Amino acid sequence: MVAGRVGGYPNYFKSLNIKFAIAGKICNIIPDFRKEILLKNNVFLLVGQRGSGKSYYGKRLVENHPELTVVSRDEILVRRFGSVHTDPYSGAGYYAQEILYRLLRRKLGTQTNVKLLLDCWTRDSRERKNLLRKLRSYGANRVVALYFVTPLKTVETWFWQKPGIAKIRDMKNHQGERLSFFSDDAPRHDHELFHKLASKIDSDGFDKVMRIDPTKKLVVLV
Repeated sequence: MVAGRVGGYPNYFKSLNIKFAIAGKICNIIPDFRKEILLKNNVFLLVGQRGSGKSYYGKRLVENHPELTVVSRDEILVRRFGSVHTDPYSGAGYYAQEILYRLLRRKLGTQTNVKLLLDCWTRDSRERKNLLRKLRSYGANRVVALYFVTPLKTVETWFWQKPGIAKIRDMKNHQGERLSFFSDDAPRHDHELFHKLASKIDSDGFDKVMRIDPTKKLVVLV
């Protein structure tokens, strides 16, 4: 019997079966392709200490990338309580966090091709990993950390320009004002501690870590 023949006739079904097999593989690939390419939701997380320029840099990014949607924990606090400096026993921080998660869940879970800029304080690797798990469960396909490596001298200037902040030695001049007071060396202490806690940020689970110096040229987000 000639190879490729059935009962002396050509085995037309052999090539047909091959085509069906190929078609089946393509069908299996399409959902993954759609998930990873067509419906990709990107989150860019601002990671930096107080006074590192995250909010200012974020505004510049939005001007350059109008397709970005911004979600900010500080904005939630300001809209609800009038300030980011709230009584730690008031429950304001918990409230802002719950509203933040609700917004993220809605935007990432009900929309597609989202490019989201997230301004949310993360103290250390544990908090960043916890936030990463939530973002991925909500529908983020790709999470990029914008890790601010702002020079110390710049931080020492910008720190004291933040609203609601003053030095302890000036406390008597701000009686009755809703301010948070810090020692003169607070910017330097924050800088050292934050970067120590972020020393292993490349192992936190981000898809990419971009180091940002806000005093230099604006990066392009892709």
